[in-house]
Amino acid sequence: MPIAKAQVIAPPRCGGMLAALVSLACLLLGAPAAVAAADAGAAREAELAQGSLWYLGEDGGYRQALPLHTRVEMQVTGLVNRVRVIQSFENPGQDWLNGEYRFPLPNEAAVDALRLMLGERIIEGRIQAKAAARQSYETAKVQGRRASLVTQERPNIFSTEVANLAPRETMTVEISYQETLNYLDGEVGLRFPMRITPRYSPRRSGAADDSPAYDPEASLEDKQEDRQEDRQTDEQAGSGWAAAQSESGEWLMGATEPQPGVDIRVRLAAGFPLAEVTSPYHGITRTEQPDGSTEISLTEAAIANRDFVLRWRPQALSGVEVTMFNQPGRTHAASAQSQPPAEDQGTGAEDEARYALVMLMPPGASDRHPDPVPRELILVMDTSGSMAGDAMEQAKQAMAQALSGLRPQDSFNILAFSNDVNAFAAGALPANSSNLSRAQDFVAALTADGGTEMTPALLRALAAAGQQQLRQKSRQKLRQIIFMTDGAVDNEAALFRLIAEHLGSSRLFTVGIGPAPNSHFMQRAAELGRGSFLYIGKQAEVASQMQTLLGKLALPVVTDIRLEYPDASVPDYWPRRVTDLYRGEPLLISLKQAADSPRELRVSGKVDGQFWQRQLFLGEALPGSGLDILWARKQLAALELNRTQANAAEVKAAVTALALDYHLVSRHTSLVAVELTPARQAGEPTREAQVRQALPWGWQPAPGSLPQTATASRLEILLGALLIGLAALLALSHRGRAGANSRWQG
Repeated sequence: MPIAKAQVIAPPRCGGMLAALVSLACLLLGAPAAVAAADAGAAREAELAQGSLWYLGEDGGYRQALPLHTRVEMQVTGLVNRVRVIQSFENPGQDWLNGEYRFPLPNEAAVDALRLMLGERIIEGRIQAKAAARQSYETAKVQGRRASLVTQERPNIFSTEVANLAPRETMTVEISYQETLNYLDGEVGLRFPMRITPRYSPRRSGAADDSPAYDPEASLEDKQEDRQEDRQTDEQAGSGWAAAQSESGEWLMGATEPQPGVDIRVRLAAGFPLAEVTSPYHGITRTEQPDGSTEISLTEAAIANRDFVLRWRPQALSGVEVTMFNQPGRTHAASAQSQPPAEDQGTGAEDEARYALVMLMPPGASDRHPDPVPRELILVMDTSGSMAGDAMEQAKQAMAQALSGLRPQDSFNILAFSNDVNAFAAGALPANSSNLSRAQDFVAALTADGGTEMTPALLRALAAAGQQQLRQKSRQKLRQIIFMTDGAVDNEAALFRLIAEHLGSSRLFTVGIGPAPNSHFMQRAAELGRGSFLYIGKQAEVASQMQTLLGKLALPVVTDIRLEYPDASVPDYWPRRVTDLYRGEPLLISLKQAADSPRELRVSGKVDGQFWQRQLFLGEALPGSGLDILWARKQLAALELNRTQANAAEVKAAVTALALDYHLVSRHTSLVAVELTPARQAGEPTREAQVRQALPWGWQPAPGSLPQTATASRLEILLGALLIGLAALLALSHRGRAGANSRWQG
């Protein structure tokens, strides 16, 4: 029996396993490799023939990369910026292409015009409901007609699609939008985003999805629109960084592929002499024009991997407290889809509505400075994986700067978050030297890793529910929250609702960190939090920018601001919840007035706890343009923020009607331009192509992210692992056989 046991079939069993693995290796080296080689060979042959690049998409198939060049032309008048984005799609190959490009725009961009340019021909875009625009585009695509479709995926993320791009042809798409600019401490600034930061999909608490409009009984069309905004399936929801790449397109990981380029020109009519014009992240050339304006251009075409920022400062400021611009009527004629029949249009009072932009200026530097009020400052810092690299160093430096600005009468706490919240203390601590020293050590030890689970951090910072009662005794302290992040999340709607519901008397200020932060989240969260948004793009700016922010937070000038007519009725203005007025930073308020509305407007609030009021006479306003577009964009944003499961259908109808009326791209409307005559003959095949994007400047991808290129790397990795396993089994087989022989001989 011992001998029989020693003879055990270990070596034969190992040999059988070995034979099976060898057979498997043959299979892997055979059919799949042959298929992969055939696909890769065909792709490479096409690439060599056409001079274009191919890449391996998420679905495992090869897709053609579509070269793109973007030209941006800006016309700045005062604090209003009119922008033309010209995208030139080039087909370097021999096949007809249908292409797509996803790109960011400023959060407040009101996109209202589209032009498709084919040589000297120009086709003007039309605003349509999203489903109708999609149908128009797809029909033209099938019929061989050139077409373009501009769609909003998120409030600050858009896509351009082009159909039937002929071989060796360039198709140009021009998009126009309008925005207001920021004015802070005597300096005006604009920011043009160039890259979509990959976003994290947080864990979901239930099946009901974070979309405020989730409705299991919604129509298929509605569900498709909702899902298009998120760009992810139910299986991807809550899967961390898994869905990030699909939203922003497969980003470029190598330097051998053509990087998407951008050329920017700005015609600056500031309305006052300029002391300086600077761009912190790009080289610029400044040329004075005969009409008194200034032309700004890039010294060289830039790679679209970090945001373009331009700032200018006047030589001297006037003592005017309020500046107003006025516009009668609309920029675009009301859409035929939304106009009532001619016999039902009445007197046309709607067309005679006036639109205004009111700028409320804070007191000048020579005015009395009140004593800074004691503050409870909550510092929240994003330490997720998307912050790795330069962004993390900027955030740490900004946090240290914020701690150094605290005064003895202040209190503070620090919350760091990624997958979980890491609190410095259980509650706010006095800002004494001992606590500040420990806080600096706490910040220095933080590292970037994990997901961006922002909800628990916001809830903790806002101290919702029972903690609100505990602060009733310390109401004399002004409670401010500074939230530092790149905003790389995809559940903005749920976060906005959380802020609106739990803000209380707190004020929320967001600090965007990194080369391309999610400006939609950052700016809208600050607006809902009755605070402001600050952008820091490099470490050299941290000290000055944070010093400016902290100085502003210490001296609020006017709080609890309201607008009303002399009869106490409330005008139609946005934002509805006006933020506090701080020294060095004006407030911009968009209004719509009926033709018979009062010409006098009262602005009131509190200064040092006392009632304050000013009267504005709108009839004295300066002429302006595009003010109706700015007002409509603000109202669209407000409607979307109030969308819930219960009112989803009503909000959709209101958004669609408003956007059609004002010719705006929205969540439920798109711009489409279609050529009348077919260009591609029936039966000629087409290929799908996509514009690939550069990795954000200084950004380090999350661990586990691998470049996906048109090679057999995955197969080679698998075969390598298999061969290592075979070698290990051969070694075990040899040792097992030797052991069995020794036991037999023994």
